[in-house]
Amino acid sequence: MPDRPLYAIFGHHKCATMWLEDIARLVCQRLGLKLAVVYNEDQFERDLPAYIRREKADFLVYGNADLSYTQDLRDCRGIHIVRDPRDIVVSAYFSHLHSHSTDGWKELVAHRERLAAMDKDAGLAEEIRFRARSFGHMAGWDYEQPNVLEIRFEDVSVSSYETMLSAFEFLGLVDDREIYTRVARAGFLARDALNRVHARSGGVLPLRSFPNALPAPEMLAIVWHHRYARRAKGRQKGKEDVRSHYRSGRSGDWTSHFTDAHKSLFKSLYPGLVTQLGYAGSEDW
Repeated sequence: MPDRPLYAIFGHHKCATMWLEDIARLVCQRLGLKLAVVYNEDQFERDLPAYIRREKADFLVYGNADLSYTQDLRDCRGIHIVRDPRDIVVSAYFSHLHSHSTDGWKELVAHRERLAAMDKDAGLAEEIRFRARSFGHMAGWDYEQPNVLEIRFEDVSVSSYETMLSAFEFLGLVDDREIYTRVARAGFLARDALNRVHARSGGVLPLRSFPNALPAPEMLAIVWHHRYARRAKGRQKGKEDVRSHYRSGRSGDWTSHFTDAHKSLFKSLYPGLVTQLGYAGSEDW
């Protein structure tokens, strides 16, 4: 629809970007929007607006968002998610050692080999160094863009329903009217079923009718479908499985793993990052 903006989710490594991608995919299916997903600049040949035009995308998920490319987007309304970078280090260490796919990421193959040859303390130090590019993107982001809602991984983890409902309301993709009767829901589901028939027929059956926004209960149902316990195969947050891509779901985990040496290394490589993002009041953490 030409009068709509480009919708976007901007994220960074280990900031629930894959989870958000899956939610965005379902939302787009229900609203008839075309989704484009990129994780590095090679995928869009370093020209994001041209890529959007070429793909005729309505909704973009950019998993390792770099402001130098996103700032060229016009008429965009987005969400940007960050996480305590110290927790990112710990999450990335276990993920890169055990569970993260290496498909299309040659650097991770060599990195995993290095981590496997080290004990945990040395591996965490190596991971701190390996985060340089991603943390550079986070430090260089513009956090005052009026068209981009800033959210935190920690809020998503604690209040996923409220945070996601507010985020997609900000995008204008949620109908938050209080009245959602049985008749209205039946009509929505019937239209959704017709759209599925159309998709499965390969477009042969001319049956498509998409709403402009999802009723709030349907948005919440999508978030529920992708709840942590389901993705972690029944394991609740806080119960750790170091070999799972959804290892813990617990915020502040860095305090259980960082030594004084890790803190010093982090501060020397990324001075001011933790305070810039609001995760500490000073560098004395």
